[in-house]
Amino acid sequence: MARTTKASSKSKAAALGVQTRVCALHGPEQWLKGRHLDDLRKALDAEHGETETFHFEGKTATLADVLDELRSYALMQHHKVVVVDQADEYLKKDGFRKAMERYVESPVDHGTLVFRSDTWNKGKLDKLIDKVGAVVKCEPLKPAQARSWLMKRSPAEHGRAIEPTAAGLLVERIGTDLMTLDSELAKLALMVDKGQAIERGLIEQTVGKSSDEKAWEVQEAVLMGMSSRSAGVLVEKVHELVDLAGHAEELVSWCIADVIRRLNKAAMMKDAGVPDSEIARAMKLWGPRQQLFMGVLRRLDRSALTGAFDDVLEADRRAKSGLGNLVRNLECFCVRLADNVK
Repeated sequence: MARTTKASSKSKAAALGVQTRVCALHGPEQWLKGRHLDDLRKALDAEHGETETFHFEGKTATLADVLDELRSYALMQHHKVVVVDQADEYLKKDGFRKAMERYVESPVDHGTLVFRSDTWNKGKLDKLIDKVGAVVKCEPLKPAQARSWLMKRSPAEHGRAIEPTAAGLLVERIGTDLMTLDSELAKLALMVDKGQAIERGLIEQTVGKSSDEKAWEVQEAVLMGMSSRSAGVLVEKVHELVDLAGHAEELVSWCIADVIRRLNKAAMMKDAGVPDSEIARAMKLWGPRQQLFMGVLRRLDRSALTGAFDDVLEADRRAKSGLGNLVRNLECFCVRLADNVK
């Protein structure tokens, strides 16, 4: 029997394994939700050879959309992962929670249902999910926890150790949002020679200054490509960044993930009625940068944003697993992304 668990930096593969048929990932920490979904898909890939992932937006999806997808078989008999984002909005619709409770009592064997949301209302559904999966609470880490997370993740994922004082300063300067920290960590690791550690002095010199400018140079090119609404232009921008500007593939990948994350956050603020000026201030954008970012946000299909974030992380994961090279994976991602810009 699976159990309800509170998320930390550790993988919840033990809770979200191949027997998982339904799980709920909820809380404000976006990186943790993405990581747990990624761990779940890895476990299912290992068991079934390959999985197919389908995303539904909670605000617009119907019961039939989700249930029909879960109950139908894939053409190639792949195991399905059906993700419902903004699950709190989905479940509060008339009759939806009761219907999903009935489904969770007897879920299909060929698919896994994932509820994903920033907020979550506890109830009977939690107890039912516990029997066939897990409810995972993804809360922001405290500064000390984020510092420890950085020190573990840096050598494991980015090939460079980070000194304790450097990790502490990084958290102090940019906060505990794990996606922001990981994006910054990836850039810092590229500035350090192999075998050397990321030191406090590098943080003092670059974070909030040249590092931000370097990231924006990449993100500006990506946003311009998205603004063109052409997959060819967006792919060309990626090649310009790697082949002509000389940016590392990993840096480009993480900067794309970061701009998608920021667009997601801005979209949620806009849906909540926050004025564009306040959104731009929160994103630390002014002048032409603000106009470019907000222009893309207005034309981007909101329902595709969360899926796009998962896709770019999946492109990076596949490259690290030897499944194609990173640039090629990013090309495929860019084609799908351009289709969602109106």
